[in-house]
This record gives sequence, C-alpha cells and structure tokens, in this order.
Amino acid sequence: MESSKIETRVTFKNLKSSDHVKDYAEKRVSKIAKHLHQLTVCDFFFSVEKLEHIAEAHVVSGEFEAKAEARADNMYASIDELVDKLVQQTRKYKEKLTNHSRKPHHGGVSEALVEDVSDD
Repeated sequence: MESSKIETRVTFKNLKSSDHVKDYAEKRVSKIAKHLHQLTVCDFFFSVEKLEHIAEAHVVSGEFEAKAEARADNMYASIDELVDKLVQQTRKYKEKLTNHSRKPHHGGVSEALVEDVSDD
C-alpha cells in the first residue's frame, strides 16, 4: 500500500520565519504518513510566549482529523513532542479502523460458524 503525501503549511507568530525549523517539522511529520493513506494536509503554527516555544498542528486526512500542541524550552523539542502526539493519534485511528472491520457487527454470528453448522 502506498503512503500518503503530506502537504504542509507553516505559520510563525512572534518569531522570525526559519527555513531550518520549517524543514525539520516537515521531515518529522512524514512519520505519520505510514498510518494514513490519503492526501494529508498539516498546518503548523509556531510561536513564542515569554520563554516557551509553542508548536501546534492540525492534520486532516480524509475523515481523520487531529490537533496537538506542545511547549518546550526550544522549538525543536516542541516539534518532537508535537509529532509524537500526532503519531500516537494516527496510530490509534488506524488500529481502530483495522480492529473494527474484522469483528462481526451487533453481536452477529460470523460466517465461519454458520458454514460449520450447516455442513452437519
């Protein structure tokens, strides 16, 4: 199965735009692509309040939507924490999809059981 492509948009507030931070965020967020199989849009918002570096993200991929925020002493640490939160959310979403598709709905009887009973 082919991984999705991620379109990223980056906004800086209260700090100068940095290509290094932007490139680092794009590289790190590619980790979630293996969990999502549709075109993904990721909006990053980077800001500084007093001495805290804040990274926020909003990810949309088909029906899936996730938001996360992280605060740290430097922007790279906040990006790492932010991406870890997004990976956790996307992994949980993917597991939920794969687990529910294999279970019979509404406590119904599985087809394998029906075939075994009808063969007798």
